[in-house]
Amino acid sequence: MNYAQLYSEEIWKEYSDKVLRENKPKTYKHFDHIFDFAEKNQLIQHLVSDPKLLRVAKHSFVPLLKILTKTPRYKYDEEDGVYDLETKIRPISFASHFDSYLYGFYAYALNKKYQDYIKRKGFDSSILAYRSDLNGDCNIQFAKRAFDSVSMMVGKYGKCTAIALDITGYFDNIDHTELKDKWASVISLKELPADQYKIFRSLTNYSYINKSSLLKHFKIDLKKEEDVRTLLNVIPSTLAGKTYNDKFELLRKRQLVVRNKPKTDAHGNKSYRGIPQGSPMSSVLSNIYLVNFDEWLHNRGRYMDFQYMRYCDDLLIICRSEHAQDLIEQVIEEISVRYKLTIQKKKTEIVEFRPNSKGKVRSFDIGAKAVIKPGSDEQRLYKNLQYLGFEFNGSNTYIRPGSLSRYFRKVKGRVLKTMMMAYGKKSVKAVISKKQLYERYSHSGERNFITYAMNAAKNSYKNASGVERCGLDSPSIKRQLNAHFSFLQKEIDKMSREFARQKKMVKKK
Repeated sequence: MNYAQLYSEEIWKEYSDKVLRENKPKTYKHFDHIFDFAEKNQLIQHLVSDPKLLRVAKHSFVPLLKILTKTPRYKYDEEDGVYDLETKIRPISFASHFDSYLYGFYAYALNKKYQDYIKRKGFDSSILAYRSDLNGDCNIQFAKRAFDSVSMMVGKYGKCTAIALDITGYFDNIDHTELKDKWASVISLKELPADQYKIFRSLTNYSYINKSSLLKHFKIDLKKEEDVRTLLNVIPSTLAGKTYNDKFELLRKRQLVVRNKPKTDAHGNKSYRGIPQGSPMSSVLSNIYLVNFDEWLHNRGRYMDFQYMRYCDDLLIICRSEHAQDLIEQVIEEISVRYKLTIQKKKTEIVEFRPNSKGKVRSFDIGAKAVIKPGSDEQRLYKNLQYLGFEFNGSNTYIRPGSLSRYFRKVKGRVLKTMMMAYGKKSVKAVISKKQLYERYSHSGERNFITYAMNAAKNSYKNASGVERCGLDSPSIKRQLNAHFSFLQKEIDKMSREFARQKKMVKKK
């Protein structure tokens, strides 16, 4: 096989078997028809198996479809000292159905090369996200590794510091030249082959159409449209003509097709940055971009005796307390100068683990450097380390309060929706599906937030593949979950009574 080519019969079989095994057809509305991979996967294989690498190089990629996802989250406001609700808005860009499977193959094959590379270089233990070679490990095991590292460092040095750093707008600020160079180094070449270069260009010089802008421009309400197979179908043929190319030409003329343009700074300097978040390639490229940074920081950890872990744009360092400030400065300089990225100061957390006045190891805000006298109110200086949905205070592990709040909000919303379906105007009979609610939001379900959290609380458990994995062995998490079922049941009973009362009132009228 040409070493420049990612395709091999073995890799293709692995990828296609994975897609078919997952059995998750992509059914979202896009500009092309839903692609039946089981029936038509040979069309993708025909492109990627080209020995001269030109078929993909000549492929025309459809503009991405961009949407904004809104996620409500409870965040702790340190200035006011309270938890407050905020909404995180994240742009997600979907590839067309056909392109997503094409990207999917390249993502799978390139990720194999990337994983081989970091293992060969010896820093694979630091990279946690978007890996397929972790034997079923998930955030539970990653969090355990981090918290165990804290306990080990405290046992060794008497205290330690955990530094959690977050990269601002990571995907939007990936430098294109750096990305191309790192990509080539991972596949051991000086330049990208023709097909991979086309993939690279499609994800750096990409174009997209904002879904809400498209619908608003043509005054389209998808809920009222019948038999919508593609988003192009809802554009009136009287405006553009019936063909695919005619309608896209209209979208370009009306400036609905947007291209990722170079960024210009305050001094007028242009830079070419950003890849779309949401494409099948985004995850592996986000790992590849920081491949040299990861190796550099991992190797520093080996001789300075600290642990470094990265989960996409979240960096965690667990080090000796006397090294913390120097490490923060070095990391910020390295990542800003060499990789043109910025650490978000607002999200930076520095937590020191040390014995409290009673000799029990607790986690302190790093600002609390004064000696704590016995009997003083040291609890106000406590600050748990948050990592991958869990919290650690030096002795106990918890589910993050924000995650629990999000669960309770979802329960309320889903119960309300279920009641509306049962008691609404279009309901056939006033019967609610309690079984479905229990499966989604209680311990009786197979895969939901509660079952995930209950697994985390155990000493060990079997994952979906039947592989035994270690848990966090946390009685604290078990206590956090004790009331989940009674809360769900009370919400069902409360809503049932209210909707039944309203329906009786309507009948009386």
